[in-house]
Amino acid sequence: MESTGAPGMPPEEAAAPPPAAAPPPPPPAAASTAPGWVSVITSQQTVAGAAGLTYADVPSRIIAYVVDAIIMGAAFAILWAVFGVLFIGSALGGFDILVFVWFVVLLFLYAAFSAVYFIYTWTKMRGSPGMRILGLEVLNAADGAVLTQPQAIRRWLFLFGPFVLGQVATFMLGGLGTILSLALFGYVLYLLYTAANSPTRQGFHDVQAATVVVKVQR
Repeated sequence: MESTGAPGMPPEEAAAPPPAAAPPPPPPAAASTAPGWVSVITSQQTVAGAAGLTYADVPSRIIAYVVDAIIMGAAFAILWAVFGVLFIGSALGGFDILVFVWFVVLLFLYAAFSAVYFIYTWTKMRGSPGMRILGLEVLNAADGAVLTQPQAIRRWLFLFGPFVLGQVATFMLGGLGTILSLALFGYVLYLLYTAANSPTRQGFHDVQAATVVVKVQR
């Protein structure tokens, strides 16, 4: 027999296969074409030390208020049905002083209803009905506790107080109402701006009342 190799030498090993080629890198993500302010108002940051909570984004808070405004408008329609007849009758009869009285009464009732609606739900339900539908809660900024009544009153005054005063001033000052309306619109923009640019989404009214609005992750 013929020998296949030198005596005492180990058999030749098969050559190792070449290494597999590395997979191609993933394609770069497409750059967002949305303006920068969109990411600012819609961003949600996790609340430190509170699992399942994020700071509420501005669009969710606006939608919640729209829902609350619809609820309050439907309820106030009942008051208007009661007092509106007297209001219109006085206007048609030329009783200017009675028109003023009925206007003040209606404004007072609406302001009182708004205050009770928000202060009660903020302190008893941790948020207004509109907020609860959107999964939002308004809490004490320091420890996440339910708002106290003085705290809720202070928040309502900074959030809605200027508009109540504006309605009265518009009715009494006449031509200056347009300027006042612009000032109130500027105040709304200021509240939205401060909420959107705060790391904790606290608007000016939240800072004054030491409150924070959070979103419960479902």
